[in-house]
Amino acid sequence: MTRLTGRILTAVAVLLLPWAVPATAAAGSFEYSYRCDGEIVTTPGPENVGKLCTILANGPAADGQVHEIRMAIRQRDLGYVWMRATLYTTNGKAESHPFVVPEGEFELDAHDAAFAQGQAGTQVRLMTWNLLGGGKLDGKDYTGENLKQLIEYVNEVNPDIFFVVEAYGSETAILQGLNAGRASTDLYNSVPITVAEEAKYRNLWLFTKLKVAQRYTERPEISDFHFGGAKLLLPDGKPIHAFTIWSRHEDSVFAPMHHAVVNTQFGKPVSPTIDTIVGYDDTRRNAQGQAILQKVVPYYVKDDAPVLIGGDFNAWSYRDWTGQFADARGHAGLTVPWTYTKQFADAGFYDTFRYINPDAGLYPGRTWSTMSGFGIAPARIDYLLFRDRKAQVRVLGARTDVRRLPRHQGGYLDQEYPFYSDHGAVIADLLITGTGPGPNRPIVMEKPEYAPGAWPAPPAGNPIPPSELSATASTFKPVKGDAKRAVDGDPFTYYHSWYPDAADPTVSPAQPHTITVDMGRERVLSGVRFVPKLSAALSGAGNPVVNMTGTPLRGVLEVSTDGTWWAQAASVTWPRITGPNDVPLNGVRARYLRLRVDNGMGGATSIAEITPYE
Repeated sequence: MTRLTGRILTAVAVLLLPWAVPATAAAGSFEYSYRCDGEIVTTPGPENVGKLCTILANGPAADGQVHEIRMAIRQRDLGYVWMRATLYTTNGKAESHPFVVPEGEFELDAHDAAFAQGQAGTQVRLMTWNLLGGGKLDGKDYTGENLKQLIEYVNEVNPDIFFVVEAYGSETAILQGLNAGRASTDLYNSVPITVAEEAKYRNLWLFTKLKVAQRYTERPEISDFHFGGAKLLLPDGKPIHAFTIWSRHEDSVFAPMHHAVVNTQFGKPVSPTIDTIVGYDDTRRNAQGQAILQKVVPYYVKDDAPVLIGGDFNAWSYRDWTGQFADARGHAGLTVPWTYTKQFADAGFYDTFRYINPDAGLYPGRTWSTMSGFGIAPARIDYLLFRDRKAQVRVLGARTDVRRLPRHQGGYLDQEYPFYSDHGAVIADLLITGTGPGPNRPIVMEKPEYAPGAWPAPPAGNPIPPSELSATASTFKPVKGDAKRAVDGDPFTYYHSWYPDAADPTVSPAQPHTITVDMGRERVLSGVRFVPKLSAALSGAGNPVVNMTGTPLRGVLEVSTDGTWWAQAASVTWPRITGPNDVPLNGVRARYLRLRVDNGMGGATSIAEITPYE
């Protein structure tokens, strides 16, 4: 094999664990090139480092054959994998999902094989989701509209196996909604996992289009409130084992991780310590994992059929927090040796999302929390895992959904609940080798979140010093929330409006709220950076808390030279993530900036820093 520093080379017939090459497959002959920023190159050179590229595969097309192409981008010295793809083609052409060209010495490991049509395998779509009180927003939606929209969304995803957490009495409505109007050959079966008379205790459920051969009942090692499953049969009669899980949520690490990353990002000591944070897994979750992996799964699974586990693990991915991703956005250089999810990896289970999207910086895959905010550290706590002892499983694609369907956006539910639950949904397309046509519908894909660097580079130009800025606001909490705190240069102080439910509406007007910055004189601006409230704070009991209330989501940036006449400079829409949001101004001339917040989380407005650049 030839090696060149800073270039990506091709190596054919390299095994991509955990999948072996089927003995019956006939090898093809494919050539590979790369599409980088729209330009096709033979191999990316140093000038392409840091760019988004895809891999193009070109090979023979033969009647009656399906070609399978498996590839991975590997870093030779450290063994890091930055991209994986498994592609199928009947015309000899295929293209991978995007990856970031890394620095140093890398190679493309690739293998292709050919199958007779009808012998490639069966595509199976998985979906896992915590529904938040049966899709009723934990009792906050009395109209039933959210559950109705939720069912419409699941129907659009159209999973073959749907792993449900927090069914809580909605299982009959979900089954009826999923099966309404479906052909008799496309109906869902309903598989109760948590068996209880009262709806509020019916937690775990499975919905599946596959034939149910056996339901796995409760074991003494772990309650069916937390784990259970079924043996399912594929169309060709092959069995697979599917389990739904809800790990204990006590001792959540979301707030401690947010706290630790914020402090580290701004040069303060790591607090809480990494050892303290990892210890949260060891309270109850690790014992649950041991019971599941050492007792329950071996009791039910006696063969080498694929094993699937989907659900809410309430734990973070150890693969996401290795040294490979220490400098990714929201990691602040930290590595965290999570123990709970590593148990499953050590037992031979693969995380479908991270397997096919191995770059945790480019594809963070946040699933918590779509409702109360994602914080600064990417929290991925919902997973679809698989174990494959006979090289039968191919991961084709995986994605997370955290936003309502376009037709459900803009309504009264959407403003406070941008998704149908407080958890994101995880969807994955697998292919089980054997009889079958191969992929027969579009593959789900995650959109890359291309955000290089642990903290975004600032806008072009020079920041205007805080000493030259002043600020006023239409509403503010005296002292602690004074508008001047948004321009004091300290990211740990913040402006905050009065809460909308305060007794006196004259000091607590509903949104829109405005905050106005006076830059002292007229300037030519290149952009402005807004940093939302970091909220690295402790509760009265000394525990880390995250409060993203007030984080702006939607509004308008206006400019003025005299403070009387205003012009709109930009409409702004920002994610529910604790991080800087920049607005380019491209030479706008102004003395005053005014941000009008039309929609902020919780109906309030809060900003840590406003920094204009000239």
